[in-house]
Amino acid sequence: MQDKILKTSAESADNKEPIITTRGLVKKFSGKTVLRGIDADIYEGEKVAVIGPSGSGKSTFLRCLNLLEIPTAGKIAFGDEIIYESDYYAQKDKLKELKDHKRAYVSGTDDDEVRSLKARESELKAQLKDLKKELEALKTHAKLLKATSYREGAAEDAEKTEKRIFEAVKEKDSIKAEIKSVKDGIKQRKTVVKSSLDDSKIAEMKADIAAQREVTAAALSRHKKFIKKMDKTVDAHRRMTGMVFQHFNLFNNLSVIDNITLAPVKTGIMEAKAQKKALKAAARKGDKDAEARLLTLPHKLEIIENARKQAFELLERVGLKDKAYVYPATLSGGQKQRIAIVRALAMNPKIMLFDEPTSALDPEMVGEVLQVIKKLADDGMTMVIVTHEMGFAREVATRVLFIDEGQIKEDAPPKELFGNPKNDRLKEFLSKVL
Repeated sequence: MQDKILKTSAESADNKEPIITTRGLVKKFSGKTVLRGIDADIYEGEKVAVIGPSGSGKSTFLRCLNLLEIPTAGKIAFGDEIIYESDYYAQKDKLKELKDHKRAYVSGTDDDEVRSLKARESELKAQLKDLKKELEALKTHAKLLKATSYREGAAEDAEKTEKRIFEAVKEKDSIKAEIKSVKDGIKQRKTVVKSSLDDSKIAEMKADIAAQREVTAAALSRHKKFIKKMDKTVDAHRRMTGMVFQHFNLFNNLSVIDNITLAPVKTGIMEAKAQKKALKAAARKGDKDAEARLLTLPHKLEIIENARKQAFELLERVGLKDKAYVYPATLSGGQKQRIAIVRALAMNPKIMLFDEPTSALDPEMVGEVLQVIKKLADDGMTMVIVTHEMGFAREVATRVLFIDEGQIKEDAPPKELFGNPKNDRLKEFLSKVL
C-alpha cells in the first residue's frame, strides 16, 4: 500500500500495520462538506474513542469506515487492501471552480467594485425585508387599537403607530429607490469591465478548463472501475467490521436467536456454495485434492448448528442467554443494545464500530451496555467508539480523537487529551461536557 509509511499520532502502536487507514477522507451531502480530509490509522487492539460536538462529522466518519456512507474523496484501506479510493468528486469540484471563475471574470462579477455594490444590494434587501415585517406588525397593531379605541391611552398609541407607519413607508420607498440605483450601478460597472477584458486571460482560463475536464474524465473512469470492484468486496469488508448503531436495528419479527444467527447462517451457506462450485469445477478437470475437499464442506444444518452454538455462547457472555427465544419488543433498551452487540460479534469481526451505543438509552440502562463494551476491551477487541460518555472514553480508550468541523483537531491518549488539551476548541468543548 502506498501510504504505509505515513502514520498519525498512534505512536503506541509500536510500528504495527494499521487495521484501517484513511487518507484525505472527504464526505459531502448536497454540497455541504461534513468531513474535510480525515487522516487516521486504527491499529490492532486499540480502543479509539471519537468525541466532539453534535454535527461535527463523528458518525459520518464511522459510517465511512464501514462503507455505509461512500466517501466523496480520499482513501480507505483495510490492512493491505484498498477498499475505497477516488478523487473524482474532488476533481469535479475543481472543474466547477474553474468554470465559475471564468464565468465571474467574463460577466464582471469578480470585479471589486461590482462585489462591493452587490454586498450593498444584499444589505439593503435585508433592511427592506425587516422593514416589511415591521410594517405588517404595525398595521396589525393599528387594527387592534381601532377595535379597542375605548381603552385608556388607545388614541395616543394609535397616533404614534400611524406616525411610525408613515415613516416606515417612506423608508421603504427610499430603500427601494437605493436598491434600483445600486442595480443600475452594477449594470453600468459590468459594462465597463466587459469592455476591458483581457483576451489572453480568457484563453488561459479556457485552456485550464479543458485540461481539468480531461483530468476529471480520467478520474471518473477510475472511480467507476473502483466502484464496480467495491460492489464485489464491500460485503466481505463489512463482515470484518462489526457495527453497532444508536437504535439497535433489530428485526422485530425475529426472535433474539434468529436475529443473531441470520447473517452468519446466510453468509456461511453462501460461502459453502461458492466453495462447492469452485471445487466441483476443479474436480472435473481431474484435481483429486478438490474431490477430497468437497467431502469436508459443511452441510447447511451444520452451519446453522454452529451459528446457534456460538450465539448461545455470546448471549451467556452478556448475561442474556435466557432471552434467546423472546422477541425484541419484550426487551428493555439496554437488553436490545446488548443483543445488537452480540449480533455484530457473531460475524467474528476484526474490529467493532460503535455509533453512540448509549445515546438512545435511559440513564439507568447505560451502565449495563458500557459494561459489555468494557469486557470486549479487556478481551483485546479492536474498537472505534463514537461516544458522548466522557468518563467512559477516559477509562476505556487507548486513544481519543476529537473531531470538530469535519477535521481531527486533536489525537492523543485519554490522560493527555483530557488532562492537558492543546486545541482551543477542544478546551471549550471539554469545559461544557465535563
